[in-house]
Amino acid sequence: MTTPPHGEPHTGPPPGRAPRGHSAPGLWTTPVRGRVALSALAWVLGYVAVLVVVVILGLLAVRATGAGRPEPASLALVVLAGTAVAALGAVRVHLLRRRGLAWADVGLRRPDRSPWHLAWQIPAVTAAGVAASMLVLLPLGAGPDEADDPGGHAIAADFIAGGPVLAVLGLLTVAVLVPVAEEVVFRGVVLPAVRARLRAGAGITLAGAVFAVVHLMPPALPYLFVLGVSLCAMAEWYRSIVPGMVLHGVNNATVFAGVLAAAGAA
Repeated sequence: MTTPPHGEPHTGPPPGRAPRGHSAPGLWTTPVRGRVALSALAWVLGYVAVLVVVVILGLLAVRATGAGRPEPASLALVVLAGTAVAALGAVRVHLLRRRGLAWADVGLRRPDRSPWHLAWQIPAVTAAGVAASMLVLLPLGAGPDEADDPGGHAIAADFIAGGPVLAVLGLLTVAVLVPVAEEVVFRGVVLPAVRARLRAGAGITLAGAVFAVVHLMPPALPYLFVLGVSLCAMAEWYRSIVPGMVLHGVNNATVFAGVLAAAGAA
């Protein structure tokens, strides 16, 4: 290894960081890996678990007082928004503040490439996800109707019955708040942790699979796997999770609007 002559500035990458564009693990040369990442994920799970306990206790208290059960749509909104806020809070408190990091260290930074690429990436990812679902589900005899979730349609009907305010709040939650939280956790923490040990292909595939499985929606696994892998690849390509947030938000908004439309037509 050569060192620059005395008095000359060092022009290479900072010590311990891979050069830009290098294929070695690193993404945006994030320090979030190893035990740091595992600790952050443990805190995220802990915060979410506390939220679930609070919601359950709240439901039991409501039932005990005879005040009636909350509408499924309102409950779903509280759980979705609460989970997203809890995850972001855990990352902020137990990762960024504790380690002296910034949001840029989990990928919330200006993309290295033009976001205009989203104009073709969004339809391409959507088409690939639909194609993967058809290739996997149709041979198994599971058509679109069988993959539908009746409970989801019931909740969608509740959103419609709750009026435009509830529907807009639901849309903002699934299209803005949830994508921001999931990209920070899955692409800002999980992906760098995996990529610290694996090369791009294996790391992106594994992190995408984790994203799909965590959603616990078997009929949607093929689509979610394609979406997860695509979002991981985009994080690598843009060296930022911001474009992925946009694609993720558009995807969620499209699904939410489609479910509302189907429930309204039923």
